[in-house]
Amino acid sequence: MGRAYSNISDILPRRAKINDLSLPYRSGWLYILVTATILTALLCAVAVLGREPFVVPSIGPTIFIIVAFPLSEQAHPRNILLATATTIVAGIIALALFGLIGVSPDLNDLSWTRSAALVVAVALGIGGIITLRALHVPAVATAMIIAAGLLQEPVDWLSAFIGVLVVTVAGVAINRACGKPQALWWRPQPPGE
Repeated sequence: MGRAYSNISDILPRRAKINDLSLPYRSGWLYILVTATILTALLCAVAVLGREPFVVPSIGPTIFIIVAFPLSEQAHPRNILLATATTIVAGIIALALFGLIGVSPDLNDLSWTRSAALVVAVALGIGGIITLRALHVPAVATAMIIAAGLLQEPVDWLSAFIGVLVVTVAGVAINRACGKPQALWWRPQPPGE
């Protein structure tokens, strides 16, 4: 009989217990609240000044993971950026496959075509994350956002990535400046049990 898996990161090779999101908070609640607020305000300021959609809903959980679980493999900058890039591409591929690039979304009256694009975007995104061993769950929402047509222009897709890049760099810098242990890029996982 095969081994039972408790979560998706169990099927990824080279996972260590220290990188499990189920571990207790590594940061105190006040630090999490203040730092997440600062990162969100920074991202909003960049979006207002740049007049681009740098703020997408999937970035909220990314901010939380970076400041609350800095030792998690999901907080490694490599995983955040690779997973986000992968899911953006997955969303674009899904749009292209179903002829939906430039088609306005209508999520109140979801079509079978848009539904198929959403399913394909999620499947491609998760497949890419697993293949690259770049676990960062919030990125899957980015695939859905793009496949849903909520970000329609190539500049919007790039802006979503830049938004994630901004909070990742700033979050890691703040964590390290405050003495929080966090990988600057990637802490390769030792072999599992």
